[in-house]
Amino acid sequence: MKKLLYLLTFSMLFLTACEKKPALTAPASLFVMTDGATAAGLRPGDGPEEFIAAYEPYTIQVAYVDLASNYLVMSIREIPYDSSISTMIANFFVDGEPVSEEELCRENKVDDAQLYSLLSSHEYLREHEVIYRYLRFRWEDGRIAEIESQELNYNETFETPRLSTSARGFHSYPAA
Repeated sequence: MKKLLYLLTFSMLFLTACEKKPALTAPASLFVMTDGATAAGLRPGDGPEEFIAAYEPYTIQVAYVDLASNYLVMSIREIPYDSSISTMIANFFVDGEPVSEEELCRENKVDDAQLYSLLSSHEYLREHEVIYRYLRFRWEDGRIAEIESQELNYNETFETPRLSTSARGFHSYPAA
């Protein structure tokens, strides 16, 4: 009986130690650039070692530059840095707070396929300010060739200003 108890305890410890760490949600400060350097100090010319040290806790998306490919999530240690690729760290900010896509889906009871429709709907944008921020790194010959920090304000893009808190619930909208 003791052996069974030890075995179960060891198995539980082993399984919990092997759990995958969730990726961190990128804060707004991560997307700030000063004099061509990221907030983490990366600049064009830096290599994979610096990139991994700075961004390993975050979800990294990768697309091949010379192909018509979409960005796909890839392990930061398995990225083919010697290829012509683009890596991206991106995050949504709703009402100024960083929110993962999974959180947005869960909180709004939608699946991945419905997320774009939700975030571009006038109803949602009247109630929330939605900004998508990203850092994009273009790689050539194993080195960062270019870094961009951009944002897309959904309220401006879809011409739907957020209602002021005093106007919410009264269904009065700003004049066009």
